[in-house]
Amino acid sequence: MEGTELTFEHPVHAVSDDAIEQVVAQRQTLGIEAWASLVRALEEPALVAAVDAAGRAVVDTLRAGGTILVAGNGGSAAIASHIAAEFVGKCILDRSPLPAVCLADSLTSITAVGNDYGFDDVFVRGVQSLGRPGDLLIAMSTSGRSESILRALDAARERGLGTVALTGAAGGDLPGRADHVLHVPSDFTPRIQEVHMLWAHAWCEAVDVLSQPTGSA
Repeated sequence: MEGTELTFEHPVHAVSDDAIEQVVAQRQTLGIEAWASLVRALEEPALVAAVDAAGRAVVDTLRAGGTILVAGNGGSAAIASHIAAEFVGKCILDRSPLPAVCLADSLTSITAVGNDYGFDDVFVRGVQSLGRPGDLLIAMSTSGRSESILRALDAARERGLGTVALTGAAGGDLPGRADHVLHVPSDFTPRIQEVHMLWAHAWCEAVDVLSQPTGSA
């Protein structure tokens, strides 16, 4: 009603200034400490080689005129959108646009497919309608158990697309479902997603550098 102020109670409303300062500082410290340990794990030679091989698949796809499709749920959907945007736009250096599509970007398509066919097929339909042999699907699931991601990878393989899967330490059901399965050595979702973005940025940066007249760093 006009003139009526709507209010609701939330636990954060009652938090003290001291608690805010303590917890904010604590979470930053924990994040930095986690990254210090994570960096060492990310330097493990087998993992470095696997990430480089996936990056090579990205570059090879674009060099051959293929399209990069990207998919993820929740925070991973935001990363997927970010990745696609940097291929269409740029990451660090000016260059001509490159074909990339985030399958999670259209709310209309997601809700239409989810309503008519079920949420597990929201990315399958995108792969089937847009994917062509020689394209590449980059799919992210921190748990490795997102059915929509697993089905999208299966559909991509059936259509002759290359596949890269990004996940966490456990990997869920992803091992064997993609050409390249990259495991972040962590079980903590925020760190997993941060590393996924790190790897994707490295690939986007490489594409930018290789798109310059000299094609080298």
